[in-house]
Amino acid sequence: MFIDIHTHITYQDCPELAYGILGRPPFDVDVLLKRMDLEGIDKSVVLPLVNPEVLDRYGVAGNQEVIRACKAHPDRLIPFCAVDPRSMLVWGKKGTPGSMYNLLKIYREMGCLGIGEVCGTIPVDDERYGVIFEAAGELNMPLIFHIQRITGHNYGAADEFHLPGFERMLQKYPDTVFIGHSMAFWTEISGEVPESESEGYLYNPYTKKGRLWELFEKYPNIGGDISAGSGAYALSCDPVHGPEFMEKFQDKLYFGTDRFSAIDEPIPPQKPLMDKWLAEGKISQTAYDKISHLNAQKLLNI
Repeated sequence: MFIDIHTHITYQDCPELAYGILGRPPFDVDVLLKRMDLEGIDKSVVLPLVNPEVLDRYGVAGNQEVIRACKAHPDRLIPFCAVDPRSMLVWGKKGTPGSMYNLLKIYREMGCLGIGEVCGTIPVDDERYGVIFEAAGELNMPLIFHIQRITGHNYGAADEFHLPGFERMLQKYPDTVFIGHSMAFWTEISGEVPESESEGYLYNPYTKKGRLWELFEKYPNIGGDISAGSGAYALSCDPVHGPEFMEKFQDKLYFGTDRFSAIDEPIPPQKPLMDKWLAEGKISQTAYDKISHLNAQKLLNI
């Protein structure tokens, strides 16, 4: 069984945006389900995007459309919700209608089992993010992060090299589950961190273990989403330490693809990589089963 913890869909009602912005046909819910059937993926978590940095840029559906799509296919699709830390709601008093806690509670009651993709480009340890993290812990809603560098010009919760802000949040909100994703996160699997993103993030092999090994060892509330090129390449670039990381932290890793491209897209590398390493005896059947679906089932109580 496979549960994909990181997928998106594009605007179904506005295909002009997919064609015009992405230059390709829409990746709507029907296409997602066809790809899942093709690849043997049983369930997918669908992540909306709402932050201004990414709104329209990727043509990805927001909260309401994601919830509608998942309600139409409850046996296959699981909705998350996305919020922005710069919203006026973060200053609302908890327990009142105009508060971030109340908004997340409403989304939870509407079926959203987590929060993500977290993309708002302010420091990850900013007090405005803290309001969301505290509420997420109380409402039992894990968060999936896109991390970027403080000096980056892209999108994502911003942090410095070696993730000091992320660690402060792990410490401050021990009841909240933080699941990392993106180049800036997975770069930290290696001890050889580049001075800038332009230098790349793949080391084959990396000669020493990086910050993620320490964080995964130390904090029970951290997890890793192995989706996209960042997750797949960070693990596969070292055929020794990559499977070692998966085996050692098998309880904290989640299969994902980060897909929303096309009906004829290549098969994402995560599942073939896991199949290969299982066949070669580099990861155990237990680790394979946990990463492929058991961890997601436990995390989301499904």
